Amino acid sequence: MIHYLRPSFWQAAIKDPLTWLAIAVDFVPVILVFFFGWGAAPLVLLYWAENVIIGVVTFLRIIASSVLTLGGIGSVFGFFLAAFFSVHYGMFCFGHGIFLFSFINLPGADIGMGPPGPDAIIEMLSAIVTAYPAALYAMGLIFVFQLIAAVMDYWPGGKRVYASPQEEMFSPYGRIIVLHIGVFAGAFALLAIGDPAIGVLALILLRMAFSVLGRAWRDRDRGVEGSRA
Repeated sequence: MIHYLRPSFWQAAIKDPLTWLAIAVDFVPVILVFFFGWGAAPLVLLYWAENVIIGVVTFLRIIASSVLTLGGIGSVFGFFLAAFFSVHYGMFCFGHGIFLFSFINLPGADIGMGPPGPDAIIEMLSAIVTAYPAALYAMGLIFVFQLIAAVMDYWPGGKRVYASPQEEMFSPYGRIIVLHIGVFAGAFALLAIGDPAIGVLALILLRMAFSVLGRAWRDRDRGVEGSRA
């Protein structure tokens, strides 16, 4: 926690172009709220879809990390972690999605109630896009950003210290916890103030803050002089 109070921590975040790109992508929901009439329901569903996208990119991150940090036979361990992560995180997202679709009155909310797996998650993603077409563009931007971040973090060469496969495997779970906190914070703001927009904006701002902290925290031990951080 003490790292958050140090000026160097925030200087690293400000210097990282990925931080500003993350803020730009996180600002998209504000446009969806004010120009497309989005409320809390589609916003939460979009953040769930973001979890899925992050999971896909994290799978690639684990493999990249294993190849660059372990190499040779050791990279086989990374591929095993990637396979394990895809199953465990996929089940996690599936259960989270089922809860959201059961809680939110969305057409097609009965989908995904069959056996868990990639097909069920794809069906839920399709239902979100069908109900809220603008979500497709938001998902595309999120995927592009996550892919750019992964490429920049693992571009060979330089003095940057790469994350270990284990660190990459556990990294997505924290934001899911933050998402749940954001949902409760938004609901509390809605009940306390009686303004749906306040609750929605509270969720967006919390997500933005977590995005900045996430980038800065990733670079805290890996950004060195002359690196991208």
